[in-house]
Amino acid sequence: MNTLALPSAAHYGKRPLGHFYALLALLLAVLAAFFAAEWDWAALTDAERRAQAAARIGAWLTAFAQPDLSAGFLRHAWDLTLQTLSAAVLGTALAVLFAWPLAMGASRAVCVGEEHGRFARGWWRHFPLRSPAALLCAACRLLQDILRAVPDFVWAIILVAMIGLGPLTGALALALNITGILAKVYSELWDGVDESRYAQVRSLGGGRLATFLYGIRPLAARNVLSFTLMRAECAIRNAAVIGAVGGGGLGSEIWYQIRFGAWDKVSTLILFTLLLTLTADLASNYVRRQLRGEAARAGGGAAPVVCTGVGSAVGETAANRPQATSAPAAPVAARPPLRPWLAAGFVALVAAWSIWFMGWGNHAGDNGAPRNHLAPATELFTGQAWQNLRFFERLLAPELDLPAIGLGDPAKAEARAAQGKAVDLFAQYGPAQFWQAAAWAAWQEELRKWFVWRVVESAAVPLAIAVVGTVLGVGAAILLTYPHSASFQLHAQRFTGEAPGPWRRLQRAVQLAAARASAMVARGVPEVMWAFLFIAFFGPGLVAGTLAIAVHTLGVLTRVFGEAIDNQPLRRFEPTCGASRPATYAVVAGPLAWRDWMTYSFFQFESNVRAAVVLGLVGVGGLGFQFSFNFEWFRFERAGTYLIMIILLTVLIDRGSRMLKLSRVGR
Repeated sequence: MNTLALPSAAHYGKRPLGHFYALLALLLAVLAAFFAAEWDWAALTDAERRAQAAARIGAWLTAFAQPDLSAGFLRHAWDLTLQTLSAAVLGTALAVLFAWPLAMGASRAVCVGEEHGRFARGWWRHFPLRSPAALLCAACRLLQDILRAVPDFVWAIILVAMIGLGPLTGALALALNITGILAKVYSELWDGVDESRYAQVRSLGGGRLATFLYGIRPLAARNVLSFTLMRAECAIRNAAVIGAVGGGGLGSEIWYQIRFGAWDKVSTLILFTLLLTLTADLASNYVRRQLRGEAARAGGGAAPVVCTGVGSAVGETAANRPQATSAPAAPVAARPPLRPWLAAGFVALVAAWSIWFMGWGNHAGDNGAPRNHLAPATELFTGQAWQNLRFFERLLAPELDLPAIGLGDPAKAEARAAQGKAVDLFAQYGPAQFWQAAAWAAWQEELRKWFVWRVVESAAVPLAIAVVGTVLGVGAAILLTYPHSASFQLHAQRFTGEAPGPWRRLQRAVQLAAARASAMVARGVPEVMWAFLFIAFFGPGLVAGTLAIAVHTLGVLTRVFGEAIDNQPLRRFEPTCGASRPATYAVVAGPLAWRDWMTYSFFQFESNVRAAVVLGLVGVGGLGFQFSFNFEWFRFERAGTYLIMIILLTVLIDRGSRMLKLSRVGR
């Protein structure tokens, strides 16, 4: 009788203590999210509000069920779709070029390499001044933090003032933001490679660059490629969002029609966005299969395995791996296969098309004539665009309101104190009375006299939305990953030993298609569009924003969680021959992929914080609303303070995840 053999605990390695601290911090963060912000569930608990919400959502969905399919508007939507695609492809291509060198500097394994002595242990590893290489690594990490911390819609606002409206503005805004995102993930994926796997390159005398090129990079290539293709798909959705602030394409038209309440046209534009996302999903899967050789594996590279013993799923050697009966290995090809070159050529062709279309292939000019959207790029090299940026000098001089805490100009500080608008923290309660709830309330009331403290308080809204939305999205994604995985739905017989019949195979194929379609729709609709849907039911507030984040997170993480499972060679599931597919998924596939899942989840949390900031523009509140409000009323100093808070959130989250070893490794 076949029994389920579990890999030993030593097989997966001892879980760092920081993970238990992280679980405790996560629990506290979820509890704090419910106490630090106001959650309005009346649309579910109150019968009258529930009926009103149902009527609103019904009218909203009815309007969306009747899209504008007139020939003229369909042609217009098609032109905008191509414009969005060209901006997304160009922005992603530029981001990949800029992210590689930045990621090499931010990766401790690549930039710093091996360290010896007391500086290589404990907290010294986080001290950037211990060596020039460590200082360079810290500087690159700070730069990538700033690039990705500033939302792409803020980059678009700045670039609009520099080079004007158009898809080039959207492409450059995407490139700046995605550069920081890719650099962070690339560096963590490279740092996540076990040092023992490329120790041979070091032992042969390879330096840091040779170790990276011949050891680290090939071992992490699959996950790097998966994330790059996923970000290219996400860039299409982001291009639709930043169109609202001058990025062109579908986004600008969606926001224009929303302002007029033309939901039939909005429905058509969202359908085009979904079709574009689906096409990008299929194209990225094709490229991924060709470059990774998955087609060869799926086409019969190995026969079903017959279990003869229990072995380790990863890290095993030829000497201690249990033998399995399988088909003879195919002879090694004498020359590289052609398919990867075809896939690389396809990517290059799409990138070249995006440049051609943006410059000469569009119909955005008068009477359908082409309009050269690349022309404003010359202003970036002539200096004229940088002169336009002087308008934002006040944005770079944030208001710190120092007189409120007795600093800065003495005269202003005295005037604030005379008016009773200065912070006197211990006027009613001293530090020794910290155990009293009334003391904390009094201290908070005093701190609110300081503008910077009000900025800090406004960060509670996006943090609460991101924490709760991410937890809900991750839990749902783990459940949906099982039917989403091709390994468990199409190729499970290779490690379970089962022989499913035609109807069972058809059922699994339908299940796989339904799961992937659900995930595609969830991530294909931008968070802002999901927010509009939930606002129609719950009204403006945290609940709508949280559910929008959760649904979008479900779609994004199901994709990458599934790829983390499907990237595992099927032989790693051999120890569970005879076990059911759900059991194999739970006790082997999950532990094998948990490090990838952890990296993607915490990165998605950081991305959700930025998304929650953007949702402030549509009625959720918090940092995004305050930044937009002060910016529109030309209070650039205050807007700059809110922008600094947005950046600090990203930096603190990133540094905290690294310190607690929540990233792929704690390097």
